[in-house]
Amino acid sequence: MANEVAVIYSSRTGNTEKVAKQLAEALGATCHSVKDTSAVPEGATLCVGTWIDRGTADAAAKKYIESLRGRRVFIYGTLGAEPDSEHCAKCIANIRTLFDPSNEILGAILVQGAIDPMLIEMFKSMPKDNVHAYTEESAVRYAAAARHPDAADFARVIAAAREVLA
Repeated sequence: MANEVAVIYSSRTGNTEKVAKQLAEALGATCHSVKDTSAVPEGATLCVGTWIDRGTADAAAKKYIESLRGRRVFIYGTLGAEPDSEHCAKCIANIRTLFDPSNEILGAILVQGAIDPMLIEMFKSMPKDNVHAYTEESAVRYAAAARHPDAADFARVIAAAREVLA
């Protein structure tokens, strides 16, 4: 089936998996972890999801992305930062560069997701001059991120996917 869509995801804390399942349901697509993509239909258009690790796709998603050739792809994912931030835009640009040029990138969107509590604990031990050091300001951002992804985030990803897959 030429218009078949498969949703692929990599998730550490469950944020990206939640988005993937909502997206797959909305699109009537199959949903697969990057850990097992054996059942992904050969010619399907792919929605590839990742969580952000050091400004790009996490290692498992990166390995999968770098294996793709000649596919139509919509990129989605979650990150702890604000989706309209410069950091988010850089993350999307970094993910795009991971794809072989034979792939057609249809679009990309990242939405906010809760930050791994273990990562927040690590930030607390960093020197205050480190960009990721825990501060009162960052604590407010982490608390806001903890409420995501939410229904509005799911709707944004679904709308963005539907727009480019139409």
